[in-house]
Amino acid sequence: MNLVQLVLANERTYLAYVRTALALMAAGVAIIQFGDNLGGKTSARLVGTIILGGGIVMAVLGYVRWRDNDNRIAENEALRATPIPLLLTIATTTFGIIVLVLAIF
Repeated sequence: MNLVQLVLANERTYLAYVRTALALMAAGVAIIQFGDNLGGKTSARLVGTIILGGGIVMAVLGYVRWRDNDNRIAENEALRATPIPLLLTIATTTFGIIVLVLAIF
């Protein structure tokens, strides 16, 4: 892969982080505003706020990852693996289970 391809791939990955962050933030806001059926207003607000906060954290982590990769590409160093996708998977699954439980009960 040449330098231009690496830079563009890095930017596409960053944009994927941004899309994921926006989706989490939108889900959090929707739950806060319309989640009255999810076990009461307090629990809906709590879950929605946590998911919204997760979206904010994902946006920051995406930028940090992009910046680190950008610096490594510029210095012709190997890119590092990251635990962020695993953390995102665990968080999304956990939030999904919590929302499901609140919706059922």
